[in-house]
Amino acid sequence: MDTLTDRQKKALALVEKIVELDPDTTTTAYALKMEARLRLPMTAVLEKLWPEETVTYKVRRLGITRQAYYGWLAGEYRPDDKLAKELAKHTGFDWEHIRGKLPPQR
Repeated sequence: MDTLTDRQKKALALVEKIVELDPDTTTTAYALKMEARLRLPMTAVLEKLWPEETVTYKVRRLGITRQAYYGWLAGEYRPDDKLAKELAKHTGFDWEHIRGKLPPQR
């Protein structure tokens, strides 16, 4: 059975092919966003966030709901700029990478 990392690598390869094909502006922009998010999934960010602490501690400290935390964890959405900067402060990741804003490095 594939690990999440293997699946992410396969998905990244597919998204890179879409970017190369450049089907249209909207699709390419969406594919670039997906590529940035696959390069830094929120699971990696949240694993580094106070790893010894509970989810309850983390959500209280960040001032968010458990629903928001688990939404990030599932990759349903990303934190806003303010929270991305807070996460960056505690994890060492770039806040724009956490937001999935930067175009992928080639």
